[in-house]
Amino acid sequence: MPDRSRARLGRGALVPAALNLVGIGAMTAPAITGLPLAVDLLAPPTERTGILALAVTLGAVAATIANPLFGALSDRTRSRLGARHPWIIGGSVFGLASMGLLLIAPSIGLLLTAWVLVQISYNALLAAAAGLLADAVPDAERGRASGAFSAAAFLGTVPPLLLSSVLPDHVATVTISMSVLAVAVAVVAAAVLPPRAVAAPAGATQTPDADAGGAASIRRFAPVWVGRFIQSVAFGLVSSFMLYLVADRITGTAGAATALTSLSTLAGGGAIVIAALVIGWVADRIDPRILLAGSALLLAGAALVRAGAASAPTLVVSAVLGGISMGVFLAVNLATALRRIPVGAGGRYLGALNIADTLPQIMVPSVAAWLLTLGGPDPMSGAADNFTTLCVGAAVVSLAGLAVLPFLRSASGKVVEAGVDARPYEPPGREHA
Repeated sequence: MPDRSRARLGRGALVPAALNLVGIGAMTAPAITGLPLAVDLLAPPTERTGILALAVTLGAVAATIANPLFGALSDRTRSRLGARHPWIIGGSVFGLASMGLLLIAPSIGLLLTAWVLVQISYNALLAAAAGLLADAVPDAERGRASGAFSAAAFLGTVPPLLLSSVLPDHVATVTISMSVLAVAVAVVAAAVLPPRAVAAPAGATQTPDADAGGAASIRRFAPVWVGRFIQSVAFGLVSSFMLYLVADRITGTAGAATALTSLSTLAGGGAIVIAALVIGWVADRIDPRILLAGSALLLAGAALVRAGAASAPTLVVSAVLGGISMGVFLAVNLATALRRIPVGAGGRYLGALNIADTLPQIMVPSVAAWLLTLGGPDPMSGAADNFTTLCVGAAVVSLAGLAVLPFLRSASGKVVEAGVDARPYEPPGREHA
C-alpha cells in the first residue's frame, strides 16, 4: 500500500511556512516603494540616495542582530501561549505599529528609527516561526517542510510586488494591508497550532557537550552555517548590479533595462520556489551532500552563463539556473540544519543560520563593486564595469562551498545528527504516554 504519511504536510510544517510568507511579505511591501517614496518626500534630491542606502544598511544590521536574539529568547520563553507564539504575535503587532510610524514619519530621524523597528519586529516573528518549525515537524517531514518554508520566503515577495504594480497610487494601503495580514495569520497560527513542550525523544541522553551551547552541537552545526554563508555570498554576487549589466550589454540605457531585469528576477524567483518545493519531496531519499554539491555546481554554471550573457534569452536562462540551484540548496540546507539542532534550541540555531543570509547582504555590494574594477573594461560591452570578472568571481565562491561537504560526515562514515525530537506534533492533551 502507498505511504499515506507522505500525502500531505501537517500543521507543524504549514503554519511556520505561512508565517514565513506573511512576515517576508510585510517587510517587502515598504521596501519596494514605501521607504523610497518616504525618503523622497523628506530628503533633498541630492541626498535621497545616500539616506536610502543608510536606511537599507541600518535595517540589514538590525535584522542580523534581531533574528538570532529573538530566536534565543523564544527558546527560553515560558508562557500559556508556549515559547514561540508570544514572539510571533508580538512581532506582528509591533510590526504593524512600526509600519504606521514609517508611513507618517515627519523627519528623516524618525523614518530611520521606524525602518529599524520594522526590521526588529518582523525578525522577531520570523525567528520564532523558524523555531516553531524545528519544534513541530517530525523527522519524516523535515525535507518537505524545509522546501515549503524556503519557498514561502520567496512567495512572500509576490503579493506586495503585484499590489504595488496594480495600485501604484495606494502605496500606504498596500503596505498596511500586508502588515494587517501578518497580524491575522499570527493570531490564527496560535489557534491552529497550540503550544507543546519540546522534550528529548524517549531514551535520548543529553550530555553537557550535547547541550544547545555545547562544543559538540556547535561543531555539528558549523558546516551547515558555513555552507549557507558561502552560497549566499555567491548568489548575492551573481545577482549584484544586474540592472547595470543589462543596460551595458543589452538595452543601452538603465531605463530600458528595467523590464528585462524585472522579468529575469521573476524567472529566477519562480525557479527558486518550484525547485524548493519539488526537491523537498525527494530530499529525504537522497544523500544531502549530493544535492548540495549539485546546487553549488549549478550556481557556478549559472554565473558563468551570465558572465557571457549578451542577450535577453541568455540572461533569463542564467536566472532560471541560478534560481533552481538556490531552491535546491535552501531546502536541503534547512533540512540538514533541522536534523543537527539540539532539542529546544531551534530558535537560536536557526536565528544564527539567518545571519548566514543577512551578513552577505551587508558585505556583498562592496565586494561586488571591487570585483567590477578588476581586469579592465568589460569584454562583452567595453564599459568600465567588468561584469565578466564579477560573475567568474561568483562561480569561484560557489565552488568553494564544495569544501564544506566532507564535514557533513562523521568520522564513522555516517551523517552526524543532533539529538532532536523526531516525534510527530501532538496538541496539548493528546501526547502519548
